[in-house]
Amino acid sequence: GHALLWRVIDEAGVAMGFASLWQKMKLPLLLLWLAASIAEVLSWALGTHLKLNRFNVKVLTMHRWFDISAANRDLEYEPIVAYDVGWPDTLRWFRDHWLPTFSAKHSMGFAGISDQSQAKIDVQAAGTGAGRPKAE
Repeated sequence: GHALLWRVIDEAGVAMGFASLWQKMKLPLLLLWLAASIAEVLSWALGTHLKLNRFNVKVLTMHRWFDISAANRDLEYEPIVAYDVGWPDTLRWFRDHWLPTFSAKHSMGFAGISDQSQAKIDVQAAGTGAGRPKAE
């Protein structure tokens, strides 16, 4: 079997309580390419770097899938936990233990990104003992 990247990302987002990617506004690929081309010309003319460019449009719109059949065949790899069993468990763990509490004040602009990221880092560090003085 194989997993399609954007479907897996969408499934994870929905499991965390966010709207499906497929419900959001969709723009025609031709319009994205045109906007990216214009952004590249502006980048060149202004001597700066804009995040919107043709490469990023290609990367964000290409189909990706992951298939472990070569690892099965060449390395005799067999997963310990099947994807269809492990993925729902992973989503449940992230929803219960890792996802910070969503707050409307953090959804506006960039205001809460740093605080939310730091909260995730703190949770992970507490679980690993990182940042604690070593016992002598």
